[in-house]
Amino acid sequence: MDGRTVITIGREFGSGGHEIGMKLAERLGIKCYD
Repeated sequence: MDGRTVITIGREFGSGGHEIGMKLAERLGIKCYD
């Protein structure tokens, strides 16, 4: 990916958002900050 990319994921406790974010970052080849 060129430049800077910011992707935000809103989530509620217990929704699995952390795991989704980690898998998305892995698939896109970018870092995930929680």
